[in-house]
Amino acid sequence: MAKEKVIEFKLKLGSKIMKNNKLNIYLTLVILSLLAILLLDKRFLPGKNGSPQFARSNIELIGTVMQLIKTDYLEEPNPIRTTEGAFRGLINSLDPLSAYLDKDLAARYLHKKNLNRSTGLVLYKKYGVFPVVAAVLKNSPAEKAGLKVGDNISAINDRSTLNLSLLEVNLLLEAEANEVTAPVKLRVVRGTETKEFMVEKNFKTENTLQVKTDKSGLLILKPSSIYPGLTQELKKSISTGLKNKIAVKAITLDLRNCYNGDYEEARKIINLFLQDEKIGYFEKRGQKEYLACPQAPAFPSEKLFVWINQATFGPAEMVAGVLHDLKRAKIIGLETPGLVARQENFPVPDGSLVVLTTSVFCLKSGRKLWDTSVPLDEKLTYSENMDQTFLEKTKNLLPRPD
Repeated sequence: MAKEKVIEFKLKLGSKIMKNNKLNIYLTLVILSLLAILLLDKRFLPGKNGSPQFARSNIELIGTVMQLIKTDYLEEPNPIRTTEGAFRGLINSLDPLSAYLDKDLAARYLHKKNLNRSTGLVLYKKYGVFPVVAAVLKNSPAEKAGLKVGDNISAINDRSTLNLSLLEVNLLLEAEANEVTAPVKLRVVRGTETKEFMVEKNFKTENTLQVKTDKSGLLILKPSSIYPGLTQELKKSISTGLKNKIAVKAITLDLRNCYNGDYEEARKIINLFLQDEKIGYFEKRGQKEYLACPQAPAFPSEKLFVWINQATFGPAEMVAGVLHDLKRAKIIGLETPGLVARQENFPVPDGSLVVLTTSVFCLKSGRKLWDTSVPLDEKLTYSENMDQTFLEKTKNLLPRPD
């Protein structure tokens, strides 16, 4: 009997030792991963070459924190969750566009089509704060459900959004073309109130260019995004408009809610209105990749306005920023978030994915369009009836009749 108890005790002890060893391995991997990134990326080290003392202090700090978790946390931590949490926090906290995706979201991201179905929400998010609604697309499920600009999304299907990346949030609100999905439950903080909304993920966005003329002489062109082929559509529409019997006093490029697109197409659009061998550059660790608009512009002298708002992201910001920087257009609207950058994907052996911002765009003047707004000539204040506000402000800038 005593022998059986000894054997049982040894088995339990052996199991516990194996479990602790497994935990030690996972925690060691976390520490090594954090240290590798800290030491490889000089941005984490002050000065040009970094400080050995700073590196040592960070090594000690990480080791201390991990030891505290292992020995003093209220219960034995889940090693997989701890590792994933460490990666997510490290990558997601770098900037709004970098992200760590687990293997399920990574598969969705890598295999998704360009135009998925969504809720119709355009969101902006920084790490450690809730995603905020920058725009609600017209006739979308989000609009029908009652979501508003300025709402904070605190949870998606009861999952907190606080430490998620913007990319993760968007993926959770999208559905594949033929995917059958239930409505998504959103917990929303609006002012001092917390509300819940059930929103369908069945809104299909399309690449469109809306063209209209105003009796004041404005030719207004509104693309849904900076999509491939837009340059030719703009050129045709502007040429047709200028030949119209109604005198066109100015062209207005409406880039409000233009939140995605292609940087090469953005460069081509800029080239419609100006010619320059250096319109700006993407910078990666001191290396500059200059962009040029070498072709003779189709519309070099027509008066040009650009409308932007808080949901003008990336390629659209580049168009507005360059046209302003080279004094080719007047920019009217609200401040943009400054998201003109490129990302690269780095697969991880377990099927997860790291998405990192690898270069950011600078105007010819040297101003970065990263974490800072496109400069505004006329700054507006947000209201419910922004269409009329934009129109009236632009009309006031038109040449007065003699």
